[in-house]
Amino acid sequence: MTAMRGRLIASLIVALALLLGACATMSPWTDARIESEVKARLVAETDANLTRLGVVSRRAVVYLSGDVRSDEERERAGTVAASVGGVQRVVNGVAVRAPGAAGPAR
Repeated sequence: MTAMRGRLIASLIVALALLLGACATMSPWTDARIESEVKARLVAETDANLTRLGVVSRRAVVYLSGDVRSDEERERAGTVAASVGGVQRVVNGVAVRAPGAAGPAR
């Protein structure tokens, strides 16, 4: 009976470890990889100047910031970010501003 009880306890410990592992938060390295890849893909875009956009990833949610010249560039930035593996959602905070337009008052 003792051996059976020991196996049961061991099985419960393994099950608990697997359950807790599945609930663990994402590795910060995953967000770093996502940020790097999104930035690289934005720089590689030849149809739009997306090199100056801000990119932050937290728990696989990508936050974009900065200014672009058109709605098409804004949409393209969001599409590029969403195409990176591991991205769960994109929050596109990119603003469309005419070249030379003044930014918001501070």
